[in-house]
Amino acid sequence: MKQLELNYFLDNTECLEQQSFKNTSCNFRFIDLFSGIGGFHLAMHELGGECVFASEIDRYARKTYIHNFRKISPQLFDKDCFNDDIRNVVPNEIPDFDLLCAGFPCQPFSQAGYKRGFNDFHNSERGNLFFNIADILEVKKPKAYFLENVRGLINHDRGKTFELIRNIIEQDLGYSFYYQIVKASDYGLPQLRPRAFIVGFRDESSFRSFCFPPPLKFNMSDVWGGACTREIGFTLRVGGRGSPIDDRRNWDSYLVDGEVRQLTYVEARRMQGFPDDFEFPVSPTQAIKQLGNSVAVDAVKAVGRNVVSYMNSLENRQHNMKRKKNKGEWSELLTFVKILAEQKNETINKVNEGFNIKSYLGSKPTLFNASGNTNFIFEIKNLSKEKIDEINNINTKTKLTDRIKAIEQYGGVFSYLAPEKKTLEYNLKMVDLAMPRIIGSILLAFYKNRISAIAEIIDYIHDYTDLRELIKYEDKDWLIHKVKQLLVDILLRFFAGSEWDGTYDAQGTIVVKQTGNQVAFHIIDLESLKSYLFKQIRLDTPSTTRHRYGKLILENDKKLYFKLNLQLRF
Repeated sequence: MKQLELNYFLDNTECLEQQSFKNTSCNFRFIDLFSGIGGFHLAMHELGGECVFASEIDRYARKTYIHNFRKISPQLFDKDCFNDDIRNVVPNEIPDFDLLCAGFPCQPFSQAGYKRGFNDFHNSERGNLFFNIADILEVKKPKAYFLENVRGLINHDRGKTFELIRNIIEQDLGYSFYYQIVKASDYGLPQLRPRAFIVGFRDESSFRSFCFPPPLKFNMSDVWGGACTREIGFTLRVGGRGSPIDDRRNWDSYLVDGEVRQLTYVEARRMQGFPDDFEFPVSPTQAIKQLGNSVAVDAVKAVGRNVVSYMNSLENRQHNMKRKKNKGEWSELLTFVKILAEQKNETINKVNEGFNIKSYLGSKPTLFNASGNTNFIFEIKNLSKEKIDEINNINTKTKLTDRIKAIEQYGGVFSYLAPEKKTLEYNLKMVDLAMPRIIGSILLAFYKNRISAIAEIIDYIHDYTDLRELIKYEDKDWLIHKVKQLLVDILLRFFAGSEWDGTYDAQGTIVVKQTGNQVAFHIIDLESLKSYLFKQIRLDTPSTTRHRYGKLILENDKKLYFKLNLQLRF
């Protein structure tokens, strides 16, 4: 065992033996995703945390959240950091933070729901919003995360859903992964409310020792202020109130001091660990619903105390960790050494000659990486919503092509809307106002007909009347010119996740071939670079699950949408 890790082990025997952490006085910054009425916010604030960003789509929950946290976290609202729809979030635009907290939608995995999991597209995209969390972790790289969901998540789809989540967090994102079924009653609250708590830390070594805290106590007599026949209460739910006390469906009636009493939001508030001065500027019905959807504050706080302590203890260890380089990074070093070894005297004194490097060592390099920022939205008109499951369940080797064709066979019509993220739309319009529509037509041609080469796609679009009308152009040379310009802009500066000012960071690109030989293109001969890219670039098909596209989505029980993702590869 390394000395550093041995010291850590000796310093934390109390944790290892008693499952308990102390010393949480260090301040930290956190974000509160799928925030509801603020259970995570309340717990983390009491642990010394500052909330720098939050997101909640339900308008009634937002009202309660603002009412209770405007004084506690004014910066959240003054700086417009309280987002509504997480799908609109561009991760780069979130303020830096240490800890990501999220109680992502549980209905797709719950016994009470349809248990569609990641395939739940009938009520917006609530089934796959976990991947928005993954995008934020990937870009912002916080020290730690803390997720909460129903216990059904662990066994959903025979464990495949949970395994996918774990693989993404551990293998793709490089975080550790701890989980435990936590009951609210374990941590001082008088209801069972079993939930899956998942926590993890960035760059944690193989010596992993995080542990969940020990149980606490509180009972229903404390909640009611009288003798209750139940020590531990029923789990709070959404809906189904008013069943007789002896009915198996009952969850809100109790025998207190010999009388039957029905739960109100006052008792529910105590059961969830919210203080008596936490106010609900909504109807009592909405208050009960919001509490039923909330996290149990005391349980989050107890586990959160350990998360924060452990997160802070890792900082010293992380400074000494060495990260392995991938083949692309080794290519950069190879190129740098080769240039130094072969440079001629007259080039030594040149400055500002920055070059991008694209390497064929390993996998073929990408020009434009797929992410949640690179989706394009189409509205599907003239299609019955009854066809959602049939079309989304198409799972052939060419499933995207087959789903698109099935939509059209049932009378559906693709109507281009916009890029999913405003930042990408802004950047594309910096190239040309027509560019978002051009990309929309390119994506339809690629996914429908499996034409991957950019040059061949342009030929197809020119011959296909509907796509020409989408772009509203007649001159093929004009279209080629615009696409070439976009490819160069992407190569030399353009990114999907941050606003572009129209300038270049590099003066050209160096291509590292499989043999190790290098070819350089300089903007002095920009036309050669444009022609090279136009001939070499192809569209690629990234993961449909990871990047949340390729299935019909029903929004507000009215309109159908379909997303396609852009990835460009050499």
